[in-house]
Amino acid sequence: MVTPSSRRAEEAERAPGGRIADRRLIRQASAWLPAQSPQPARLQDLETSEAIRWVDLYGGELRDSEAQALLDPVCYGELKPRIVRDLITPARFPADRSYGGRIGITAAFRTRHLRRDDGVTSVFEPVHLLVGDGWLLSCWLPPRTYRGLSAEVVDPEQASNELYRAVAEAWSDDGGESAADLAESVQRELALTSGYRPQPA
Repeated sequence: MVTPSSRRAEEAERAPGGRIADRRLIRQASAWLPAQSPQPARLQDLETSEAIRWVDLYGGELRDSEAQALLDPVCYGELKPRIVRDLITPARFPADRSYGGRIGITAAFRTRHLRRDDGVTSVFEPVHLLVGDGWLLSCWLPPRTYRGLSAEVVDPEQASNELYRAVAEAWSDDGGESAADLAESVQRELALTSGYRPQPA
């Protein structure tokens, strides 16, 4: 059966050139089972999947109502307007906020330092992580650059793709079994790419 939300999801993923406003809204959609490699999936397939559902998206040009229509079926109908607004709004910096039940949001980031002819540019890439029972939404927000160069030096797909690959490589060895475990793995990989190294025990 094809529902209106399924059609919207397919349209978002198949937008001309795969892009809306030069950036894909849905960067990765995947199904995760314990101790197995993740499987790429379309949003409408995730709606009926029994695996952990991870949707990685770009929120820079996404509207609240559009995000809710696309993502609510993947999240078992648990998304509310306030939750979606916190997820996709760059001005909001959630810090371990809970919405009741088992839905929570936190903010993370990745930093990179790009060497250029005129010096080093530091790039700050914020991401919000919204986790529920059986699903995870990660929303990349517009990057910020420091030391005078514009955001045009940043490839908007690079952070998402690198994070996905790193989490996928670690997943089968991590022993994760839940969406919360997946979110923890995402946060750990973000910290590592930002230069954090855990102290040996």
